[in-house]
Amino acid sequence: MFPTDLEQRAFRAANGEFGWSREDAQSAISILVQQQLAILGGEVWWVPEGASGWTGIIPQRVGHPGVYAWSTEREPGEEWAAYVGRCGDESSRAVDRFPGSSDLPTDLGGPILYNLTWVSEDEFSRLTRPSWGAEHT
Repeated sequence: MFPTDLEQRAFRAANGEFGWSREDAQSAISILVQQQLAILGGEVWWVPEGASGWTGIIPQRVGHPGVYAWSTEREPGEEWAAYVGRCGDESSRAVDRFPGSSDLPTDLGGPILYNLTWVSEDEFSRLTRPSWGAEHT
């Protein structure tokens, strides 16, 4: 789905999920929108220098560590293409905004990365379809 070079530059979590730089996350968002995949949301990862895994708890320049995440809910009656476009816009703004350059310590070791969660229209329909338990049969 993604160009080989974009995948190769990504950090791969143990479960196979991607963590991208800010610039590469913007490229991934564009590709997902072009393929009509909705970005349900995302989160910011920090991979501490020398670590093999990521954490969502990001040190801040001032105060307690922060967690950065976003989600985009589908509006009732919203057409799929409109939802996909809105997801892309909101994800793009989140990647641009989180975290701000003044939020992070100047000596933070390791990259800040962006993880995205996306679905196709069929997958979304299966996720949101009511599931009836035995009491409804």
